[in-house]
Amino acid sequence: MTDIVIVGAGVIGLSAALAICESKLEVNSLTIVSHHDPELFDFSPEYTSAWAGAHFRPFPSKNAHEATEAAYARATLRRFKALAQLEPESLILFVTGKEYFENPDQFYRKVGLGYKEEITNFRVLDSLELPEGVVMGTEYDTYALNAPLYIQFLYRKLKIQYGVKFVHAKLESLKEATQFGPAGAIIVNCSGMGLQWNGGYDKDCFPIRGQTLLVLPPANTGLEKFTVTHQLKDNKWTFFIFRPSHGGCIVGGTKQPHDTFPGVRDSDTAELKERAAKLYPQLMKTNSKGEKYFDVVRVNVGFRPARKGGMNVSRERHDGVTVVNGYGAGGSGYEFSYGVGKKIVELLRSRPKL
Repeated sequence: MTDIVIVGAGVIGLSAALAICESKLEVNSLTIVSHHDPELFDFSPEYTSAWAGAHFRPFPSKNAHEATEAAYARATLRRFKALAQLEPESLILFVTGKEYFENPDQFYRKVGLGYKEEITNFRVLDSLELPEGVVMGTEYDTYALNAPLYIQFLYRKLKIQYGVKFVHAKLESLKEATQFGPAGAIIVNCSGMGLQWNGGYDKDCFPIRGQTLLVLPPANTGLEKFTVTHQLKDNKWTFFIFRPSHGGCIVGGTKQPHDTFPGVRDSDTAELKERAAKLYPQLMKTNSKGEKYFDVVRVNVGFRPARKGGMNVSRERHDGVTVVNGYGAGGSGYEFSYGVGKKIVELLRSRPKL
């Protein structure tokens, strides 16, 4: 029997726990240690999973690690299809995704490997279907979910159905996680930025600041069954994602590498509103004076935990302790979540016997 301590209660850590519980691994105890509490609406910038959109937007693979991550995304897609049917309380909603490109790279233009595989109803849009300034567009079946409620769904499922223990603690080193399990426990490192054994973080990890708007759109916009991403010439993007269960609509967003400003940046908010007003005016309400406006409920700020060279999903040993890593997903935590969890299960199965 195996004892496991997972560090991190974001969507990767919770999904790894779910994959472990659903596997045939002989697990004696499973504990999740996290500074952030998935039971609460924790919107700290470091707890990225709570403020995510979230939706699935496939991408063509440019290298080997992106091909691996595309496989994680497909495994997650398959699991989400099952969850949506069998457990509607997960609030996973399948919708039509659209992407518009003003300056697509060669991989998108060629619909490169990793873009359309296993994606139902994928098609390249005809030129007559493209908005002004757009040179390429695609359409496909995808999903959207209500991120904070999905996190709570996973938390309740793990705690109530599987008896997973949750511990609230801030660790200064990965080594400290050993105190939350018996001797010989395996540590699963889902700490986002890659907490290291003796402290500090993975030198290849870096934050990407994201700022989005949670808005209440008017009723019957005609966009409720869609999620649309518009890639601009300057590499900025503008997107919207309707959150299921009357969760409003996420309008975004920014991608600001190495930017750790935790507060709301008014200039970002103004730019997001300006871009979205041009592209998605249906999401705006009208006041008594006939003026259009976005009914903003909250401005979200979070740090996506990215990593040079892609995610670190690996197994290693420190001071006789087995550590399985699963961190550095950047802005793709939900898309990769269950796929990474299944890979972590594989690594747990293949660990050397002591």
